[in-house]
Amino acid sequence: MTVHALHRDGAMHRERLVHALQDALPELQTLARRDDEAASFPVDAIGVLERCGLLSGVLPVDEGGAGIGTERLATPALLCVLTLLGGAHLSLARLFEGHVNAVALLWQYGSGLQRQRLVRYVRDGGLLGVWNAPAPEGPLRLVEDGDHFKLSGTKIYASGAGAIRRPLLTATTPDGKLLMLWCDVTKAVVDLSSWKVLGMKATATGTVHFDGVPVARDELFGQDQDYHRQPAFSGGAWRFVAAQLGAAGALVDLMKEALLSAGRDQDPHQRARLAEAVMRLETGRLWTEKAAALAEDPTADAGDITSYVGMARLVVEQVGMDIIALAQRSVGLRGMLEDNPMERICRDLATYLRQPVPDAVRDAAAGAALASPVSSLARWSP
Repeated sequence: MTVHALHRDGAMHRERLVHALQDALPELQTLARRDDEAASFPVDAIGVLERCGLLSGVLPVDEGGAGIGTERLATPALLCVLTLLGGAHLSLARLFEGHVNAVALLWQYGSGLQRQRLVRYVRDGGLLGVWNAPAPEGPLRLVEDGDHFKLSGTKIYASGAGAIRRPLLTATTPDGKLLMLWCDVTKAVVDLSSWKVLGMKATATGTVHFDGVPVARDELFGQDQDYHRQPAFSGGAWRFVAAQLGAAGALVDLMKEALLSAGRDQDPHQRARLAEAVMRLETGRLWTEKAAALAEDPTADAGDITSYVGMARLVVEQVGMDIIALAQRSVGLRGMLEDNPMERICRDLATYLRQPVPDAVRDAAAGAALASPVSSLARWSP
């Protein structure tokens, strides 16, 4: 098949996936409420993603996928998918973003054999995730055990714990290198008891103890610190920003519906709040779209990518917090009742907005601005 034919087929495949997801949104919205109440891994919602073709859609086009997350041409489709999922079921969006991230890393740094294993696993409906956060006592370690390794240590904040059979992990080797690995973790001990949070209850995020879990040598991939290699490490944040933006958009839509159903759409104070929410949402959309395009542009400067995506992350964080406040003030107590989707979305979004080291990201943005010889207004112009 020619390159042109692959591009054409990939575009058609992505269009079908987006349409299938749009058709499934009412079902996902219903499942979001049920999964939140159960505070459990969203098995049925993941099944909807598989039915829509999204789990395998992350594979490259020449492997039967749509290239979502692995090919630059698929960036607009991935942006659309993440915002749609974020608006319907933010916990599910978080899990899907982890799936995309893991597949992209494996495809970039994995060997030919590892890519073949990945394709088989994903085609069979396998879900991936990235478990990187080390426990306070130290990083996950690889301990040599004959012709293979065994793991020693713990990961925290592992989303999909107990449900994802083969997540992507980071671990240190005996000589101090940080490598990525992709192995079966069904023998690990999962503890979800500490995941007592305000929102994002359906992500099954927990602590995982890996002591004794075996790792074959051909399950390691990449070189030392490849996981943290820029600009992909920081630039990839645009994906969770897109999911957050989708949730903020859902809140604005719920504000509109509440005003119309209550007959308060002519109230000048309510209209002013809605206008503020709409303007903030559009600000977030513009930042997110440019961040996605810049992050996936192979010709873009690495420093520009990390700086811009970091700023987009902070902008959307503020946008999300502002919209939560505006929506709650607009709808009032009704928006805090458990049977109102606004109540769950506000909790989920407030929780998901709490990403690591925001002060360091803000400081880095200032440092990049101070170091740039270009005028501030022209710096990000086309």
